[in-house]
Amino acid sequence: MKRGLGMTALLGALSLAACSGLSSSPGWGLVVDFMLANPEVKDKTGVQGVSDAGRRLFASEYLTPKGGGIAALVAEALPETVRVTWREDTETGRHFTTGRVVADHVVKVRERIPQAVLDYASAQRGRALRLLFRIKDDGVWFGWDVEETVHHPAGGSGLVYSMRGGDVPCYDQPPQVRQFRAQFGDNG
Repeated sequence: MKRGLGMTALLGALSLAACSGLSSSPGWGLVVDFMLANPEVKDKTGVQGVSDAGRRLFASEYLTPKGGGIAALVAEALPETVRVTWREDTETGRHFTTGRVVADHVVKVRERIPQAVLDYASAQRGRALRLLFRIKDDGVWFGWDVEETVHHPAGGSGLVYSMRGGDVPCYDQPPQVRQFRAQFGDNG
C-alpha cells in the first residue's frame, strides 16, 4: 500500500513538474493556414513550412488551387521564422525527401506581428493567432489575424477574424468576412 502511495506521489510530482512549463505558454492557440496565393499559381509538390525550432507547421504532397490546409496547434510558441520549401521531380510517396528543392524561402514571423496583436490574442480564452501563408510561384506572402468564436444571444456561433496584417491581400479573407464587408462596408 505504501509503495502504491509513494508511486502515486512520485508520478504526481513529475506531472506537476512537466506541466509547470505550461505557465510560460503564450496563452493563445496557434492556427496555421496555407494555400496557393491565387488560381494562376502553378501547382506545387512537396510543400512544407518548418519553424526555426524544427517543427513542421504545415505540409502538402500536392498543393493545388483547390487545396490547402489548416493546422491547429495548442499553446505553440510563436516561431521567429518559418522556412517554406517545395520540390520538383519527386517520387510517389516520398514528396518531401526526393527530387530537387526549387524554392526555399525564409519568412520572418515573430518580428512582423505587432505586440498589440499578440496581447489581444492572449487577453481572452477562445482566441487563436492565425498565421497565413500564401504560396506564389516566386515567393510566399505572409499574414496574420486573430480568430475567435463569438456567440449570438439568440443562439448560434461563428468565427470572427480581426487585427489582420501582413502581405496577404484582403480578397483572401474568409467568405463570411467578405460577405459582411460587401453588405455593411469596412466599418460595419
